[in-house]
Amino acid sequence: MEQKVASVARVVEGMHVTDGAGVHLNRIIGSYELGDIDPFVLLDEFRSDDPDDYIAGFPWHPHRGIETITYMVEGAFRHDDSKGGGGVLSTGECQWMTAGAGILHQEMPEMKEGHLWGYQLWLTLAKKDKFLPPRYQRLTDDRMPTVEQDGLTVKIIAGSYAGNPGPAATSYPIDYFDARLGPGGRFEHTVTVEQDKFLYVHSGAVVIDPDGEAVEVRKGHLAILGEGVDVVITGKEEGSGLLFLAGVPHREPIVKGGPFVMNTQEEIQQAFEDYRRGTLF
Repeated sequence: MEQKVASVARVVEGMHVTDGAGVHLNRIIGSYELGDIDPFVLLDEFRSDDPDDYIAGFPWHPHRGIETITYMVEGAFRHDDSKGGGGVLSTGECQWMTAGAGILHQEMPEMKEGHLWGYQLWLTLAKKDKFLPPRYQRLTDDRMPTVEQDGLTVKIIAGSYAGNPGPAATSYPIDYFDARLGPGGRFEHTVTVEQDKFLYVHSGAVVIDPDGEAVEVRKGHLAILGEGVDVVITGKEEGSGLLFLAGVPHREPIVKGGPFVMNTQEEIQQAFEDYRRGTLF
């Protein structure tokens, strides 16, 4: 009989890395510990009160074969790209950039002090879509609906929660929510049987499948969910919160080379060559 409530398959702790021009990050996906959760190939958290951890930002660099999604919880970053997209991304806002065939962009902090907290997510494009034309979407805070229930607040970036769709125009069906739970708050969501799903606890602690296995996951840890289409999570303490993501895997080879994600090593080499020649973007 098919299991309805999703169980916990694995719990992974993020690892400290530096990227860009020296930004300190918590790398959650894309590390030696966890390479990818197809189609999600990178998830970084930047979160600090120390300007030295983030002030250098991410100067101009290329991408091909992916979508990059930056979600600002607190603080501000400025985005500029070679196709004319850009602007200041402020508290609560998100940008969804489809690199496709190739693009150059930079993301630099729009602040010299204060608390900066946000996430960068990479989605690999399917082989048939690797060379899509680049596209930029800015999702302002007022466009992202918030569902409030007893002890629960869910911000919807992409996908649909409780019948409320998020604003992101995605290449594939993706769920991306920021959920905040107090004690007794209950997050319930049903995914399709094809989707892989996971959550990252960014604050406090939560309990997954509270009426069954009741696995507690604390701040700084990612939980990959296994079989079952119904996701049930409760808050363990006041101020708990998580990112929830789900997507249908492409089940194609994933080959990474710096800022490029393709299907073969030859395609990675071609991307670097196109970048050197100035023909990538």
